Amino acid sequence: MNKCKRCGVAINDETSRCLFCGMVLTGDGSSTGNIYPDIRNKTRMLKRLINIASYFGIVLEIFLAVINYYNYYGIKWSVITGGAIFYIILTLQYTVNKRNGHIIKIFVQMLGAMLLVVVIDFALGFSGWSYNIGIPLIILLLDVIILVCMVINFENWQSYLLIQIFTLAASIIHMAFYMAGVIVNGPVLPWVTFGVSAVIFTSCLVIGGKKAENELKRRFYI
Repeated sequence: MNKCKRCGVAINDETSRCLFCGMVLTGDGSSTGNIYPDIRNKTRMLKRLINIASYFGIVLEIFLAVINYYNYYGIKWSVITGGAIFYIILTLQYTVNKRNGHIIKIFVQMLGAMLLVVVIDFALGFSGWSYNIGIPLIILLLDVIILVCMVINFENWQSYLLIQIFTLAASIIHMAFYMAGVIVNGPVLPWVTFGVSAVIFTSCLVIGGKKAENELKRRFYI
C-alpha cells in the first residue's frame, strides 16, 4: 500500500505520486480496501452544526424581539440583532459551504452586508446614511476585492465579469438615486462609485477582447 507523507492518506491506485499534492508516495505497493479518506462524515457533521447554530440563532432573535417589544424605549434594537443574526446565518450557509465557489460567496457576503446596513439604518430611525454612505462604500470595497481576485487568479480573470456587472448595476442605481434627489450627501460618492465600477468593467472588455466577449456570451447564452 502506498502512502503520502504530506497528506497522510493511503492510496491504492497504481501511481507513484499523490493525486492530491503530487508528492512521491512511499510504501510497498500492496493493495488495501481503504483507498481515499472518507470525508462524508465530516461534511455531514459540519452541516448539522450549521443547522443547529442557525436554529438557535432564530430562537435567540425571537427571544430578543419579545424583550424589545415589552421594553420599547424608542429604539428597535431587536431589528439590529435580527439583521446581524441573519447575516451570520447567511455566512454559515453559503460561505462555509465548500460546494459554493468563492465568487458566489463574495456576492452573497456583499449583498448581505448591503441589506444589513439598511436594516440598521431602519432600526435607528432611517436617517439615510445606509444608502448615502454605507452601500456605496460596500460597492467600492467589492470593486477592490474583484481587482485583487483578478490579479491572484489572472489566468481565469474573465470569471469575475458577472460580479463586475452587479457592481456596475448597483452603482448606476445609486447614481440614479442621486440624480432623483434621494441622496443628499453630495456628488462625490455617487460619481466615484459609478466611475470606479465603470472603468473596471469597460477596461476588462477592451483589454480582454475575445476572452471577455466569449465569457459574456457563455454567461448570457448569446
